[in-house]
Amino acid sequence: MDDKLTVVVVDDSATARAQFTELASQCQGVEIVGTASDGAEAVLVVAKAKPDLVVMDVVMPNLDGLAALRILRTRVPSSRIAMASSLGGSPGRAEEAFRLGAVQVISKPFDMSQLDTLFANEREAKAQRLAAQGGGRS
Repeated sequence: MDDKLTVVVVDDSATARAQFTELASQCQGVEIVGTASDGAEAVLVVAKAKPDLVVMDVVMPNLDGLAALRILRTRVPSSRIAMASSLGGSPGRAEEAFRLGAVQVISKPFDMSQLDTLFANEREAKAQRLAAQGGGRS
Protein backbone atom coordinates (compact mmCIF):
# COMPACT_ATOMS: atom_id res chain seq x y z
CA MET A 1 0.00 0.00 0.00
CA ASP A 2 2.91 2.35 0.70
CA ASP A 3 3.85 2.11 -2.99
CA LYS A 4 0.79 4.10 -4.05
CA LEU A 5 0.91 7.87 -4.14
CA THR A 6 -2.45 8.96 -2.73
CA VAL A 7 -3.88 12.21 -4.07
CA VAL A 8 -6.80 14.54 -3.32
CA VAL A 9 -7.87 16.89 -6.13
CA VAL A 10 -9.41 20.26 -5.22
CA ASP A 11 -10.92 22.50 -7.89
CA ASP A 12 -14.20 24.36 -8.19
CA SER A 13 -14.39 23.24 -11.84
CA ALA A 14 -15.86 19.76 -12.22
CA THR A 15 -14.21 19.66 -15.66
CA ALA A 16 -10.75 20.36 -14.19
CA ARG A 17 -11.27 17.71 -11.47
CA ALA A 18 -12.33 15.18 -14.11
CA GLN A 19 -9.41 16.07 -16.40
CA PHE A 20 -6.88 15.70 -13.58
CA THR A 21 -8.43 12.41 -12.44
CA GLU A 22 -8.39 11.04 -15.99
CA LEU A 23 -4.73 11.96 -16.52
CA ALA A 24 -3.75 10.65 -13.08
CA SER A 25 -5.47 7.33 -13.82
CA GLN A 26 -2.96 6.85 -16.65
CA CYS A 27 -0.06 7.12 -14.18
CA GLN A 28 0.91 3.87 -12.53
CA GLY A 29 1.05 4.00 -8.76
CA VAL A 30 -1.23 7.03 -8.35
CA GLU A 31 -4.56 6.72 -6.56
CA ILE A 32 -7.12 9.53 -6.28
CA VAL A 33 -8.54 9.15 -2.77
CA GLY A 34 -10.81 12.19 -2.73
CA THR A 35 -11.99 15.34 -4.44
CA ALA A 36 -13.33 18.66 -3.23
CA SER A 37 -14.91 21.65 -4.96
CA ASP A 38 -13.62 24.44 -2.71
CA GLY A 39 -11.12 25.07 0.06
CA ALA A 40 -13.57 24.53 2.90
CA GLU A 41 -14.53 21.10 1.57
CA ALA A 42 -10.82 20.39 0.95
CA VAL A 43 -9.98 20.89 4.62
CA LEU A 44 -12.54 18.21 5.55
CA VAL A 45 -11.63 15.75 2.78
CA VAL A 46 -7.87 16.05 3.34
CA ALA A 47 -8.21 15.68 7.12
CA LYS A 48 -10.13 12.45 6.58
CA ALA A 49 -8.12 10.97 3.68
CA LYS A 50 -4.64 12.15 4.79
CA PRO A 51 -3.26 11.84 1.25
CA ASP A 52 0.39 12.04 0.29
CA LEU A 53 -0.40 14.91 -2.09
CA VAL A 54 -3.11 17.52 -2.51
CA VAL A 55 -3.44 19.27 -5.87
CA MET A 56 -5.48 22.41 -5.25
CA ASP A 57 -6.67 25.27 -7.43
CA VAL A 58 -5.58 28.72 -6.29
CA VAL A 59 -8.80 30.58 -7.13
CA MET A 60 -12.01 29.08 -5.71
CA PRO A 61 -15.19 30.36 -4.07
CA ASN A 62 -15.90 30.16 -0.32
CA LEU A 63 -12.31 29.48 0.76
CA ASP A 64 -9.63 30.00 -1.87
CA GLY A 65 -6.62 27.76 -2.33
CA LEU A 66 -4.15 29.97 -0.49
CA ALA A 67 -6.40 30.25 2.56
CA ALA A 68 -7.00 26.48 2.50
CA LEU A 69 -3.24 25.93 2.17
CA ARG A 70 -2.67 27.93 5.37
CA ILE A 71 -5.17 25.77 7.24
CA LEU A 72 -3.98 22.45 5.82
CA ARG A 73 -0.32 23.15 6.65
CA THR A 74 -1.29 23.24 10.34
CA ARG A 75 -4.03 20.59 10.42
CA VAL A 76 -2.57 17.95 8.09
CA PRO A 77 1.16 18.73 7.88
CA SER A 78 1.98 15.27 6.50
CA SER A 79 0.19 16.02 3.20
CA ARG A 80 2.23 17.87 0.61
CA ILE A 81 0.36 20.45 -1.43
CA ALA A 82 0.78 21.49 -5.05
CA MET A 83 -1.17 24.51 -6.23
CA ALA A 84 -2.76 24.66 -9.68
CA SER A 85 -3.37 27.91 -11.47
CA SER A 86 -4.68 29.02 -14.83
CA LEU A 87 -3.40 32.49 -14.04
CA GLY A 88 -0.17 32.24 -16.00
CA GLY A 89 0.75 35.83 -15.29
CA SER A 90 0.34 35.65 -11.53
CA PRO A 91 3.82 35.23 -10.05
CA GLY A 92 2.70 36.91 -6.83
CA ARG A 93 0.25 34.10 -6.09
CA ALA A 94 2.83 31.44 -6.90
CA GLU A 95 5.36 33.15 -4.63
CA GLU A 96 2.77 33.32 -1.85
CA ALA A 97 1.90 29.64 -2.33
CA PHE A 98 5.57 28.65 -1.93
CA ARG A 99 5.91 30.91 1.10
CA LEU A 100 2.92 29.16 2.68
CA GLY A 101 4.38 25.72 2.07
CA ALA A 102 3.28 24.56 -1.39
CA VAL A 103 5.76 22.12 -2.92
CA GLN A 104 5.00 23.05 -6.52
CA VAL A 105 2.77 25.28 -8.64
CA ILE A 106 1.44 23.69 -11.82
CA SER A 107 -0.49 25.26 -14.64
CA LYS A 108 -3.97 24.52 -15.89
CA PRO A 109 -5.09 23.03 -18.13
CA PHE A 110 -3.21 20.01 -16.88
CA ASP A 111 -0.95 18.05 -19.20
CA MET A 112 0.64 14.66 -18.88
CA SER A 113 4.26 15.82 -18.81
CA GLN A 114 3.77 18.15 -15.84
CA LEU A 115 1.80 15.48 -13.95
CA ASP A 116 4.51 12.88 -14.66
CA THR A 117 7.08 15.29 -13.20
CA LEU A 118 4.90 16.16 -10.21
CA PHE A 119 4.16 12.52 -9.41
CA ALA A 120 7.81 11.45 -9.86
CA ASN A 121 8.93 14.21 -7.48
CA GLU A 122 6.28 13.25 -4.94
CA ARG A 123 7.07 9.53 -5.12
CA GLU A 124 10.72 10.40 -4.40
CA ALA A 125 9.71 12.67 -1.50
CA LYS A 126 7.49 9.90 -0.10
CA ALA A 127 10.29 7.33 -0.40
CA GLN A 128 12.64 9.67 1.46
CA ARG A 129 10.06 10.26 4.20
CA LEU A 130 9.48 6.52 4.61
CA ALA A 131 13.22 5.81 4.70
CA ALA A 132 13.73 8.53 7.33
CA GLN A 133 10.96 6.98 9.42
CA GLY A 134 12.48 3.51 9.05
CA GLY A 135 9.59 2.38 6.85
CA GLY A 136 11.46 2.20 3.57
CA ARG A 137 11.18 -0.85 1.36
CA SER A 138 13.82 -3.52 1.61
